[in-house]
Amino acid sequence: MLPLSACVGRADVGRKAETLARLAAAGLPVLDGAVIFADEPIEEAALLSELARLGGEAFAVRSSSPVEDVAGATAAGVFESVIGARGESGVEAAIAEVRSSATGEPARAYLSAHGLEPAPMAVLIQPLARAERLAVAFSGDDHFLVEERRFGDPEWGDVEAHRVARDDSGPLATLLRAIESELGGPVDVELARSGDALTVLQARPLRRAPAVEIDAIFRVPGSWRRDAEHNPQPLSTAQAGLVAHVEALGVGRRQLVLGGYLFVERAPGRSLAPIPVGELARRFADEVAPDCAAQLAAVEGEASLASALSAYAHVYRRYVAEVGPALARARTELDQLLRMNLGEPLAQNGALLGGLGGQTVERDQLLWQIGRLAEDDERRRALLDEHRARFGASAPAWDVAVPPDDEAEARVLAVAAGLARDPRSPSERHQLALARADEAAHALLERLDRMARRAFKALLARAREALPIAEDDDLLFFRAQRAVRRALVRLGRRLVARGALDDQDQIFELPLPLSEQLDEGAEPDPSLRAIAARERAAQARAPRLTPPDAIDAGEPRHLRPHGRAILRGHPTAGHARGRAVIVRSLADAPTTLPFDAILVVPAILPSLTYLLPAARALVTDHGGATSHGATLAREYGVPAVLGTGRATSIADGAELYVDATSGRVYLL
Repeated sequence: MLPLSACVGRADVGRKAETLARLAAAGLPVLDGAVIFADEPIEEAALLSELARLGGEAFAVRSSSPVEDVAGATAAGVFESVIGARGESGVEAAIAEVRSSATGEPARAYLSAHGLEPAPMAVLIQPLARAERLAVAFSGDDHFLVEERRFGDPEWGDVEAHRVARDDSGPLATLLRAIESELGGPVDVELARSGDALTVLQARPLRRAPAVEIDAIFRVPGSWRRDAEHNPQPLSTAQAGLVAHVEALGVGRRQLVLGGYLFVERAPGRSLAPIPVGELARRFADEVAPDCAAQLAAVEGEASLASALSAYAHVYRRYVAEVGPALARARTELDQLLRMNLGEPLAQNGALLGGLGGQTVERDQLLWQIGRLAEDDERRRALLDEHRARFGASAPAWDVAVPPDDEAEARVLAVAAGLARDPRSPSERHQLALARADEAAHALLERLDRMARRAFKALLARAREALPIAEDDDLLFFRAQRAVRRALVRLGRRLVARGALDDQDQIFELPLPLSEQLDEGAEPDPSLRAIAARERAAQARAPRLTPPDAIDAGEPRHLRPHGRAILRGHPTAGHARGRAVIVRSLADAPTTLPFDAILVVPAILPSLTYLLPAARALVTDHGGATSHGATLAREYGVPAVLGTGRATSIADGAELYVDATSGRVYLL
């Protein structure tokens, strides 16, 4: 057992105690204390002597672990503190309670989420601070955010928030600047206040933790839009590498993966050589498609990863530089004519382009036929084989980590069964769409003047001839994606055989350049499993992010949701969308949360923090932006709106949008 004054520079007393010892040594107002080492037997005489030295009738018995008060990993509220322990027996019982919290459920969840091992738990004993108010202060850019509550109110209770200018000459700002100087940067400080008299109860370095960094992830130079149409879900590590691989070709619009999500630059494409729109159908059928098919056929056997990537790049270059701009031009010409003559965009007249499915209709027709046949019908197997041969490269996502149809027959059969529920075949529905398109075209002709009609007919015919290519080229890209996937799977199997990986699918969690090196014969690094685990953890966090719809001049932009703001509270940072999981009492608390859960609670008590890693967002009735719960939400990257007053009145399962930057919760 050591007096607090002897704890400066000692790691074995835990970060909380060592930090307070340093601040006291610097002359800052810190209560005296004593530290009991982890697992140190409690000697009655020594304890009584220290309690007498500290004075007072009641004591605060607090955790002081090496994993607490680390910048960006504070463990705020995770471990137990007992406030108001009295007498030797009361303090001994409090010491046991604090020590046992090192292995409690909140601690296990916290340590697991941060990849930390259980740590020894020293215990800090201090006389109970009595004050008019208790406060928590956070460093901001030009101010300190301060939240205060009455002495005796619980930490998760309602708070009064205000800001203090960084250059304020008063005692609070002066003290906070001094603590920043001692700790070397922004701080999170707990204080007791009576009038102008201040006492430091706890101080920790404040790194902008993940929830604050959520928008920073998407704050990059330039203007971008999220490609939610093609890639609504986060990409695997391997697919992100594939994006970087084709981006290096310098063709088309720049692409960027941020937080696992794909963004495309709002700028003209690079190195384009578009096919004239009038020649597109012929040249795609006679030149582009046969050339790409030949490149892919050469790598669909046992080709190396480098060869598969080269073939993928060839297909990408031809489509993005030649075919894609022509398809865009065909739509743009028709759109411009409609805007000029009718004041309506092409999007408002979508029926004009109905019935344009090429091989997509053929694929759906084949699946519909499969779904209509009995399981023991011999024709069913023949049609499944035909589907595998013609469309087996198709996949439900643009990601090499997702198995294509020829690896997922159960999925194919499920899709076929779904299509077969419609008594009309895809071919019949296609014919109906063609008829509606003709009707829409005829109606528009009636509204156009004579000068515009001829141009409309020509442009519509050109667009209808060109746009099926937008569907047919998908099959080429799916084949290219499958070739890269097959090469990666073969590499994954070799690494499993050599004991470098546990499962072949871990190959999709390795950065693509590393996989290229390994495929070319590089020795597997002993850290491959750790690299895969790190990337897997990042992928697990990505779905909980709500990426911006666009980035304008470096600033993330979230479109305002179609809903009404029903709650306002203290914000942290970030955005999230999901369904409310209401926990009104500890007895009702679940052990786990569903994938899209927004945790809604009266207050985020330490006993509930184990749920935070699985939550998309946190909304509370009580508490503030500097509470322990808010601090942990930041660490976990969970957007939070706290102290709304009535969050738990929301219906369980309601779909919510949490704007934790402005402190609003929307009911969708």
